[in-house]
Amino acid sequence: MGMPIIIDDNFYREEWERVIQPQAITSFSEYMKAPRVGRGIRLSRQNRKAVWAVFEEYRVLLNENNLREVDDAMRDACAIIQDKGDVLPYKAVVVDEAQDMSAQAFRLIRQLIPGGDQKNDIFIVGDAHQRIYRHKVVLGQCGINIKGRGKRLKVNYRTTEENRRWAVNLLKGASVDDLDGGQDDQKGYTSLIHGVIPKIECASSFQNEIDFIIQYLNGIEQKGGSVSEICLVARTHDLLKQYEAALEHKGMDTYFIRRSEAEDRKKSGVRLATMHRVKGLEFDRVVIAGVNDGMIPLEGGWTKTSDTVVQRETKTHERALLYVSATRAKKEVLVTCFGKPSKFLSGMQLPDRDC
Repeated sequence: MGMPIIIDDNFYREEWERVIQPQAITSFSEYMKAPRVGRGIRLSRQNRKAVWAVFEEYRVLLNENNLREVDDAMRDACAIIQDKGDVLPYKAVVVDEAQDMSAQAFRLIRQLIPGGDQKNDIFIVGDAHQRIYRHKVVLGQCGINIKGRGKRLKVNYRTTEENRRWAVNLLKGASVDDLDGGQDDQKGYTSLIHGVIPKIECASSFQNEIDFIIQYLNGIEQKGGSVSEICLVARTHDLLKQYEAALEHKGMDTYFIRRSEAEDRKKSGVRLATMHRVKGLEFDRVVIAGVNDGMIPLEGGWTKTSDTVVQRETKTHERALLYVSATRAKKEVLVTCFGKPSKFLSGMQLPDRDC
């Protein structure tokens, strides 16, 4: 019998998100049999029994309050559809941003189409290099067979080759999956357009960084460009609000792109968006501001976790946020910071060879 181990609150959250929910575990017997691949802390039977009591109580509290987590709601929807049979009218499902969807979401998608694995009934588009929300999902384990059916889209029509290669270099050394248990890389990918190499500007203070950004924005306008085609991106909402206040104090019009609404292209001003919100958008130029040590990667729960696997994956997600931000630019990327720069910027330069 293994000795009990001391675990913290982070462990329970990580175990719930990485083991319980993806595998749709609802009983202790299922938990005992469940593989814990990707977890850096081993559990004995005694440990699992103690841990499961917490999850069981959590589910009881959810039920008493008529609440469901999203993954639980999707699991319930799957069960209802299975029970009622092929009653839905759908012939096909198109999935975008697949890298940020959960295993339960894909199981529900598979259940939406009558008859199961038919030809061309599901079309999925995703890029694991842009995964910033979810953990890895193996489509084959969700009832979606893509073996021999997958294609890589290797020609980039939006981002310049210089921006693409710079962004790819941010993920150098990180393991990126192909959405079905294998590994992917950027070999053979290319952009059809060229431009300037992304620039990194490190200032001694926040005010000096703002002064440089203002100078940059004014320079674009003097050359006939529009600041409405520029987006300033920051890691957190609070930091972004600081840039908003500083820019407006200098007389610069701004437009905050909020999470709850679509961007209004008719409004003028420098666009402001968090690294999460900017996903899916595109601009002529992107300023990635506040790329400081402690901000990127953002110090938080992962820095306290004892699970080395979680630490490694979360660092990769933080790098992916930079990758996503940089690839929103069609023409030009400017990265700014103040004080001590992020360790992710160390040695960042355009590779001399193909990525």
